[in-house]
Amino acid sequence: MGWLDSLRGAAILLVVVLHAGEALRFTDEGIPAFIETFNQFLEPFRIPVLMFLSGLLLPRSLSKPAATYFAGKGARVGWPYLLWSVIILGASANLTPANLAEIAYFPPTYLWYLWFLLVFYAVAFPLRRIPPLYPSLAAFIASPVLPNGGMFEMLAFLVGFFFLGAWTAQNWDAALRFTRSWWVVALSAAAAAVVALLSAREVAVLYQTQFAWGVVGALVLAAWLFPLVSRGRAGHWLEFVGRNSIVFYVTHLAPIMITVALADAVGLSGPWLLYPTLLILGIGIPLGVAYVYSRDDHASVTLLFEFPRVLRPRRVGRGARRAKA
Repeated sequence: MGWLDSLRGAAILLVVVLHAGEALRFTDEGIPAFIETFNQFLEPFRIPVLMFLSGLLLPRSLSKPAATYFAGKGARVGWPYLLWSVIILGASANLTPANLAEIAYFPPTYLWYLWFLLVFYAVAFPLRRIPPLYPSLAAFIASPVLPNGGMFEMLAFLVGFFFLGAWTAQNWDAALRFTRSWWVVALSAAAAAVVALLSAREVAVLYQTQFAWGVVGALVLAAWLFPLVSRGRAGHWLEFVGRNSIVFYVTHLAPIMITVALADAVGLSGPWLLYPTLLILGIGIPLGVAYVYSRDDHASVTLLFEFPRVLRPRRVGRGARRAKA
């Protein structure tokens, strides 16, 4: 459904908005309070929503043979994670044997989201005959008892939403009917708003099971709102971003950080001029790359985001929609 791509596109753009704001911390004037509060307001939702959307595609993926399943995840998630981790480490002069080894077991760059996805897909396959609601509930129960603020607590919380997405896909019609009641949407909006406001007031709600109801509320609200948004031109644009989310995720930070470095070199630190520039470049450059990638005409560009095609069958049709990361 197009609105699911639109939602994915909105979530990935909010990641760009976050990183553009965080980049201002490297300037003399720092990040303005308004931008920091705005990012804090949205912080509880970005990554859990993306994980939920990835989980929605899990049942269809698991219906494929094991070789196809793992080859697809390796080509579309594992390959860009490995390639861009090496590129980022090299560009930052951190391409050491220790950091290279770390790519396999602890992501050394901002590409940790892709590493988490690989772990979740690996775990999902042996659990494919178990109703996904069970591992989702188990993960949410386990998360609070794991070391607070550690990677395993975060991993358990996010895999809970990953399997919750798979369960929702299996019960899609019932889930949609649930979101059509005005009182459900109103309560969901209130739940999301409460958690967002707590986050903006610097209460620790991120990846905390006791506040997961706020993320669920945001998902219900999105299921009501985004089918309306997707009907317009903005919705079509967000769909394109969502279908090419891997491009935006792996490429957006480089133009942001390069621009901050150049601005510092020339003495430009005014956030109200620099921040819009970071957003324009952080979205515009990946948008251009995504356009070239979507046309499927340039093997060198495709190589940046998919395993080399020479080793696997060619996709049918120019600009065919790609499986979502």
